[in-house]
Amino acid sequence: MAAATGAQRRTERLLNLVVYLLGTERGVTRAELRIGIEDYRGSPSDDAFERKFERDKQDLRDLGIPLITHTGSNGFADEISYRIDRWGYQLPDVDFTTAERAVLVIAARAWEQAALGSAATGALRKLGVASDLVPLPPVMTSLAPTEAAFDSVYSAVRDRVSISFDYVGSGASESQTRHLEPWVLVSRNGSWYIAGHDTDRQNPRVFRLSRMVGEVTRTSPHGSVIVPPSALERAAAIDLVRPDSESVQVHLRVRPGRGHALRRRASSITPAENGWDAVVIDDADPYRFVGEVTEYAADVVVDAPALVRHAVIESLRAVQQVHA
Repeated sequence: MAAATGAQRRTERLLNLVVYLLGTERGVTRAELRIGIEDYRGSPSDDAFERKFERDKQDLRDLGIPLITHTGSNGFADEISYRIDRWGYQLPDVDFTTAERAVLVIAARAWEQAALGSAATGALRKLGVASDLVPLPPVMTSLAPTEAAFDSVYSAVRDRVSISFDYVGSGASESQTRHLEPWVLVSRNGSWYIAGHDTDRQNPRVFRLSRMVGEVTRTSPHGSVIVPPSALERAAAIDLVRPDSESVQVHLRVRPGRGHALRRRASSITPAENGWDAVVIDDADPYRFVGEVTEYAADVVVDAPALVRHAVIESLRAVQQVHA
């Protein structure tokens, strides 16, 4: 097992100190703390223990933990004792109205088919909200990203690893391999972007997940990416997270009685002689539209533009390979 880092030891010591101080009503002296806390017992000298304990006291107060100091009648330091005010430390019982519980469940269910589903479920459990016992309004919602690369990119950001991927830039007809040290995921106007350090160009860049083609590959060990403190500010400053301006006109062939959502958006629908309806949709996002079309499988065929047609074919091939 790897040795604990300095930060880990300090966190463990603070936790032990809180537990120790909560376990007494009369308070404990410095001498008792030095014996009772393992990390204090290992202090090489009294001065080292005193410095460590003074830092820990300040850390507890900075965290908002109510540390109470009692001074003995003679005023000497060895008479001073410490304890934590339980009433000030413990949170009051959390109680939600029926409407508040419903909102929490809806928020959690919005992520249940996405990468954050387990985290949302865990949050409900910690709050003591049973999702199957809460009456919900007749609504259906989902925040599951349509981008195929979302799960891989999300896990790369979480694990702080470098990635490589094939990417079709704005206006490009072919993909290029890019290498990135990911910093943060950004959502803008329903689309997901990954901000990070482009190691090919040695500059911060933002990439749109829907333009990634194929698999996202990890290229460095776990925890190797160092995210600068200004990552969020850099991501916000990069102009690529503004809403995309490009849109295309898409020409489709749709089986009769199918693709009703696509038909509602159509600017024209013409029955074709070969048994397919010719459907034209104006101002379609060429990348988000791929996910909408592939949901209909063989009931919808893209004729133009070539970029959307190629992306749909590649997406369907990927599904076929998974099931094969």
